[in-house]
Amino acid sequence: MKRALHLFVLLPVVAAVSGATPTLAGPRVTVYSRDLGFIREDRTLDLGSDRDTVSLEIPERVDFSSVRLVPQSGRVLRLAYRFDVASGDGALESARGSRVRVVLEDERIVEGTLIASDGSWLLVREDDGALHTLARTAVSDVRIVVSGRLALRPEIEAVVEGKRGRVPAQLSYLTGGMSWSAEHTLVRRGESGASWSSNVSVMNQTGRTFDDATLKLVAGEPSRGAPPRPMPRGGMEEYSMTMSAKAADLVEENFSEYHLYSLPRPATLRDKESQALTMLEARDIKTRPIYRYRGGDPRGVRLQLEVVNDKESGLGIPLPGGRVRIYEADAAGDLQFAGESAMQHRAEGEKLTLEVGSAFDLPAERRDVSQRRISDREREYTVEIKLRNRKKAAVDVIVEEGLGGESEILQKTHEFTRKDANTIEFKVPVAAGQESVLRYTARVRY
Repeated sequence: MKRALHLFVLLPVVAAVSGATPTLAGPRVTVYSRDLGFIREDRTLDLGSDRDTVSLEIPERVDFSSVRLVPQSGRVLRLAYRFDVASGDGALESARGSRVRVVLEDERIVEGTLIASDGSWLLVREDDGALHTLARTAVSDVRIVVSGRLALRPEIEAVVEGKRGRVPAQLSYLTGGMSWSAEHTLVRRGESGASWSSNVSVMNQTGRTFDDATLKLVAGEPSRGAPPRPMPRGGMEEYSMTMSAKAADLVEENFSEYHLYSLPRPATLRDKESQALTMLEARDIKTRPIYRYRGGDPRGVRLQLEVVNDKESGLGIPLPGGRVRIYEADAAGDLQFAGESAMQHRAEGEKLTLEVGSAFDLPAERRDVSQRRISDREREYTVEIKLRNRKKAAVDVIVEEGLGGESEILQKTHEFTRKDANTIEFKVPVAAGQESVLRYTARVRY
């Protein structure tokens, strides 16, 4: 369920800032389902004069245009994004106009001012004005004289005016590299019973760790003006489990046109790590099996499970979209994986249908009995479908047939309903150990 609400217009809720050596106090982290996080932090600015410059560490994936810095007193005159040493190329780029000492592989040395650099060449001007074009492949070492401080990690540089000393402030920004997804588990118990549990996986790939964060997750996709920058690659990703077997970790509430899930205790979100949090502890639910055969599907009859998301059926809470894994006990009582299905966001009271897999004990055969061309734009055909039931109990199989153009059913062995303009459904009872035959004749006009 996608929403087009432009959530980012709400974001200039101010957050906090910090000085040259910022101290963090419990950031508030809101994670959206796809590569987006909204961070609000309380910082303390150490200002040595009435107009001073401070640096604030931020994630590598920050959206600089979203950064808001609001000191409790004074005002911000300037904000700049700095990442001086992102790579060797970045270091050379930042050294343009500075004095360098280049050692070549043949041990020759060139000293002067770095004029330009790219992936293939360095351009160095000596003190007498002579220019050297040096192939990067022939360079073994470049010594750069750096004046001032280098930003070794991404940071915001802020010029603040108005008050000296320690000034509380708020810093807020959007960043890529944060995502979460729901993982649901359904364990079948007989034909109409099951247990349902849910957890969420929260991923942090922002390039920064958030300690003792207040964590909230938003189910829904806010509209954004431009696609996020690509996720950085490289490095090692860790996976940690913080699931609780006794109670859910997350508390659900309504938020705008979305649903918000809050963790009632501080969490540490380490960089390049995924955490699993319990959203819904296991509870008994009611299910309804549906056996469906779609127009000659080579996989045969497919099993679906229908679940109504209401209190009467055992759920009755907004469920975020995600993956549903289905398990069932074998004859020895051991759980075995039975299937997997994708689920969209489901509001309370809505119905969801989960694809499980092929029904092994319900073989099906479909054949075209006859075809007759009536005119250039009209034809008539007869279809026969045989359904056999090797189960110990009778079942109903829903046979789904596609019809193109303007169609009319001339003859039929079973009643049907129209699912949509081009699809009809037959409900075919099949007794245990028996075979049922569905036959119909259709006339189609194009």
